[in-house]
Amino acid sequence: MTLSNLWSDLQLLESMQLSVKSPPKRSAIGLAKTFMFVVRDKKKMQQLVKDLCHWNDSLNHLISGLEQASARRRLRVQFSTGNVDQLQQLQAAAALLQHRDLEEMASARTVIEKGYWKEEPLVSQSREAPAQSDATITATDFRLEMNQLDWQGLPFMTDQTRALATYKGESIIVDWRLCQDDTWRRENPKAFRQRTENLTKVLNSDLRALDVGVLHCVGYLDQSSTVTGYAFRAPVDTTPGQKPTNLHQMLTSVSKTADVPGLGDRFELAKALVSTVFEILNLGWLHKNIQPKNVLFWPKPGTNELDYSRPYLVGFDISRPNQPGEVSEKPLADPDDDIYRHPLYRAQPSSSFLPSFDMYSLGIMLFEIGMWRNVGYQGQRRGSRPTLETHNSDPHFIEKMVMGGPVMDLKRHMGARYRDAVMACLSQEFDSIWDPNREYESPEARLQYFQTEVQTRVVDTIAVCSA
Repeated sequence: MTLSNLWSDLQLLESMQLSVKSPPKRSAIGLAKTFMFVVRDKKKMQQLVKDLCHWNDSLNHLISGLEQASARRRLRVQFSTGNVDQLQQLQAAAALLQHRDLEEMASARTVIEKGYWKEEPLVSQSREAPAQSDATITATDFRLEMNQLDWQGLPFMTDQTRALATYKGESIIVDWRLCQDDTWRRENPKAFRQRTENLTKVLNSDLRALDVGVLHCVGYLDQSSTVTGYAFRAPVDTTPGQKPTNLHQMLTSVSKTADVPGLGDRFELAKALVSTVFEILNLGWLHKNIQPKNVLFWPKPGTNELDYSRPYLVGFDISRPNQPGEVSEKPLADPDDDIYRHPLYRAQPSSSFLPSFDMYSLGIMLFEIGMWRNVGYQGQRRGSRPTLETHNSDPHFIEKMVMGGPVMDLKRHMGARYRDAVMACLSQEFDSIWDPNREYESPEARLQYFQTEVQTRVVDTIAVCSA
């Protein structure tokens, strides 16, 4: 079995005629929205299963683990679509063939697409992440009440808009959702609630097969009509009530060489973050607030040593679907945070947020990880920092202070491949790929071309870096 045979089989899977068959009427509870997928061509499916099983059995002898992971990423990009019918067909076929990553990708993307512009709230049974805990949400709604949580300290916005609590005996971290201007939330409460429900449902899924480093969301809370918090489980193997450390704290507290993680740890951290951002974009969602304060770490079990291979991306406070016409909220203005915004998004008036803007923010973090210092200190004497006016007034701070020369130092610290991946993010070349004025056959074709370029120039490039 060769890779060309694999692609032929996958094309067959894509083209197979799957139909949705309505189930017979049953008792009212739980079955009203159940679908049964029927494969019309049984022989084709049987042969496909046989071929794919043979391919899976022999794959380890044909290509390396890195090549396998790259092939799976390209496969997920190829099958990513905004067509709900096709996504449901893919989910059914992937489940049958035991391709968990494709199944989860199709499931999450379906949630996003079905929730787009839909006024009534999503009502769904919460799905438990198998490795997280035995506790589940059994209600048909993700909304939690403030008094359902036992708060550790102040329940409201503390520690970079986060608070710690306990829910059903589990440690919870609440990420409060707020923005610079809440006019849209006040004037469109149904749309705001729908977006919140939508994202909660996606983050409640088990996305581990996609290599997405996000915490498992158990629900959301309303602090007010315009401020909502996402409640996330702490990783299952952490000490109850343990406060996480964020990447910003780590980058700004280096006082000696021993504070700098080893090269291998920095590579693992970069790989995990790149994979997470890549897969979120492939799901059709924009994060919009990628920065070190939104990257959390917990120590390895039984130690005080942080696990750099398991960073968790949070801060979905202003995230939204990557759909034309979606209202794009802006984050709260903060001099330290504004550095991570794309120049066009910091401009007045600002451009509509694009997927390439998330890649730009990621590129800044990758630079910081490579040099292991906060970018706000770039070009300053030790112990000093740029003035707040520099951060606020100049959208081209990164272009002048990083791209002008320091980024080339990454070759000495992290190697040429890593440096090239960072430069691909910061050069703004991805902007031209997603240029709204650039014509593509379809929205899917635009996303596929963009993701393919990102994978080739950033994800796969960093994946092969090693100490």
